[in-house]
Amino acid sequence: MVLKKNRQIFYFSSILLFVFACNSKNKIQNIENNNKKSKLNVSIIKLKQINFSEQLILNGKIDLKQKTDLMFKTSDRLVYVNVKNSQRVFKGKLLASLENSLLKNNIEKAKIEQQKAQSKLIEEKINFGKKNRTIQVLENLELKSGLLETKNNLERAQIEYNHTLLKAPFSGVIANFKKKEGDFIRSSEVFCTIINPNDLDVLFSILENEFDFINIGQTIKIQSFVNKNKKFIGVISEINPIVDKNGLIRVKARITSKNTGFLDGMNVKVVINKYLKDVLVIPKEALVLRSNKKVVFSVEKGLAKWNYVEVAGENNNNYAIKKGLKITDTIIVSGNLNLSHDVKVNTTFIVDDTTKK
Repeated sequence: MVLKKNRQIFYFSSILLFVFACNSKNKIQNIENNNKKSKLNVSIIKLKQINFSEQLILNGKIDLKQKTDLMFKTSDRLVYVNVKNSQRVFKGKLLASLENSLLKNNIEKAKIEQQKAQSKLIEEKINFGKKNRTIQVLENLELKSGLLETKNNLERAQIEYNHTLLKAPFSGVIANFKKKEGDFIRSSEVFCTIINPNDLDVLFSILENEFDFINIGQTIKIQSFVNKNKKFIGVISEINPIVDKNGLIRVKARITSKNTGFLDGMNVKVVINKYLKDVLVIPKEALVLRSNKKVVFSVEKGLAKWNYVEVAGENNNNYAIKKGLKITDTIIVSGNLNLSHDVKVNTTFIVDDTTKK
C-alpha cells in the first residue's frame, strides 16, 4: 500500500512540473512575440554624399617671430630713459642713452681736424697745378693732406658715440624693462626686450601617422583657451622633416590674423581641416558600439537593420563612412541605443544637419 501511494505522489509531481514548464515556455514565447510585435520610436534621415571636413585638433604654443633682447655695446651710466613696459614704439625710436659727453666732444674734434685737412688738400692741389691730375694723383694728395686719416677718425668717433644710444630695431612693444635713469649698466646686461605682437607663429606637433594630414600652405584655425569664442587664421609655413624619439613631427604656422591678443608662450588649440570629396556622412549619434564594433542601423520595410561600418574620418559632429552603408540607405539617428536586428520601428524623419562642421 505504501509503495502504491508513493508512485501516485511521483506521477502527480511529474505532471505538475510538466505543466509548469509548458506555462513558462509559453510565457517566454509570448514576451518575445510581444517584443517583435511592439514598435520602437526612432528618428531617421536619408543618407547624403557630400564633401566632408575631417578635423585634427592639437595643442599649440604661440611663438613671436620678432623678439629681441636689447643691449648697449658699451658699459656706462644711464642718463636718458624713454620707455616703459607695454609701450608701443616705432622703428628707430631712441629708447635710452648712456653718458656720452666726452664722445660727443670727440666727434666735434674729429670734424675740426677734417676741416683742417680739407684746407690743406686745397693748398696741395693749387701747388700741384691743374695739369696731370689723375685719380691716382688726387688719392696721393688726400693721403698727404691727412684727409683720409681725419675721415677715419670722425667715423670711429661717430661709431663710439652711437654705441651709447639704444634705438628700436623694429616697431613693437617693450617688455622686461627694469632699469631707470642713473643706473649703471654693463654691455652684457639686457636693457629691455622688444616684441612684435602682430607677427606671430604657432608651434605644434603631430603624430607620425598624421603626417599626410598636413602640407605647406595649408590653412589652420587657432583658438585661445582664454576666449574660446574667438578663432584666428594661420598658414602652415614649416614642417620639420624629422620624426623625434616620441614619434612626433614639429610644425610651424604663421598667424595671418591681426590683433589676436596672443602672448608669447601662450597655449592655444589648433584645428586643422582636411576635406574629403563625395563621401557618405552621418551624425555621430547614428553610430553605436556592439561588441566594440561600430554599428549603424538602417531601416528597411519598417525593420531596423544592423550594419557594420568603417569610419574614414570625423569632426566635432559627424563621421565620414568608408564602408558599410549605401547612398540609398535611410539610417536611424536616435532611439538606437537598445535596438537589435529586425526590430520593428516607428520612424520620424528629422532635419538633416550632417553638413554642420
